[in-house]
Amino acid sequence: MDHPAHILVKDKLPILKRDPGYLVRNHIRVIDASGREVDPYSVNWSRYGAGRLPPYQLRQDPGEDNALGLVKIMFPNKHMVYLHDTPTKSLFDKDERTFSSGCIRVQKAFELAQLVLDDPARWNPETMAAVVATKKMQTEYLAKPVPVLILY
Repeated sequence: MDHPAHILVKDKLPILKRDPGYLVRNHIRVIDASGREVDPYSVNWSRYGAGRLPPYQLRQDPGEDNALGLVKIMFPNKHMVYLHDTPTKSLFDKDERTFSSGCIRVQKAFELAQLVLDDPARWNPETMAAVVATKKMQTEYLAKPVPVLILY
């Protein structure tokens, strides 16, 4: 599993060196160490690489085009792995499963979220659709822990 800074260097820097407009088109914000947003065109992306990590985080706005899809399920682990939805549903039709940078794409993320949240009165297809319609990130914590077992 790649660390987010290494994902930035490996996956995004080659694109950003050619085209910083990629970030704007994909609704990705550049955030500095103080938490302030930075204009992606003001950054000299060619200064950074494997030996010099950029002092920024990339944060994609929530929505249907977000690479993590509309649902992300975090669970404690030392590898920073989490489960997530995907806007690229066609990847589930392929035999190869190494399209993600270490996290796990879930084919039926909303159904899994409903099972994990285990509160059908509060979390059902209608209430989840209402949350998605707000286009705002919402964090929910489980009332009781759920064991996670991953086989690969």
